[in-house]
Amino acid sequence: MSSGTLVERELRSSQLSLPTPLAPQASGVHVVTPQIAATWLQFNRPENRRISQRAVAGLAAAMLAGEYLLTHQPIAFDAHGRLIDGQHRLTAVVQSGITVQMWVITGADPDTFGVVDTGLARRPTQFLRIKHSTNIHGALGMIRFAEACQANDGQVPETFQFAMDVKPCLDMLTAWPEVQDYAQATDRIFRCCRLPPAPLLAVLAQAARGNYPELLGTFVARLKDGAELSTTSPILALRRRGMEHRNGLRAFKDRVTMYGVMVKAWNAHTQDNGISCLKFTFHDVEEAGLPEQRKGSTGMRERMPVVN
Repeated sequence: MSSGTLVERELRSSQLSLPTPLAPQASGVHVVTPQIAATWLQFNRPENRRISQRAVAGLAAAMLAGEYLLTHQPIAFDAHGRLIDGQHRLTAVVQSGITVQMWVITGADPDTFGVVDTGLARRPTQFLRIKHSTNIHGALGMIRFAEACQANDGQVPETFQFAMDVKPCLDMLTAWPEVQDYAQATDRIFRCCRLPPAPLLAVLAQAARGNYPELLGTFVARLKDGAELSTTSPILALRRRGMEHRNGLRAFKDRVTMYGVMVKAWNAHTQDNGISCLKFTFHDVEEAGLPEQRKGSTGMRERMPVVN
């Protein structure tokens, strides 16, 4: 779908009234309303890259949450008045309906178009200057996922994205220091029984704030050594699940499933309940037949459990 078609669709849905299209005439900080953003998008250079709905959704979510900040990175128009940088940010303004401030550069050299956004994207893990940063970043995403499910009656919101921008990630790390407390333990557990560290770290961090923090020591120790476990122990079932796990958690469904079974194992441990089968179920639906933004989320047969 072209950016123009996308903007027209969003405008119809939000019933915005457009002024006569006018590109900005001067560089500087501009207050960008949804109407202005939609107007500027009409000047989008045809050769601009295809709109990424995932990127737009992430930016729009940040705007709705009040997390989008004025930075040095500008919206850019070339000397012919064509938009050469900023289409995703402007589309996010239209979709979110939020007014933001942006730096705007006018009169840019048209020849610079070919080198815009070709550098290495910044990732939150580059700013987490701590050990096990990749696992910690993944755990923070899983905690956001759990909170989103809990606020949505146990189901995954269709617009949920695991990826986080740098600032929300750093803010969340400050709010959840427990993930650093258990990061080394989950790395050692992974070495022992191949349980993916990120979802397990999310479960342990939440359990530290739950009703049974005193049981965490035994849970972690037995996951490491596998000692003194009965045949129906949820810890043994979880260890076996890890040893059977061979693929990375690349697919949305894999992340959801692994997190779900870990929560079930912890909850069973806190209640001293035996368990014979540890699984999190999905409907037998063809993922390819689902809309792109809903893949992996609408197949959940059961509600996501909450950490005890």
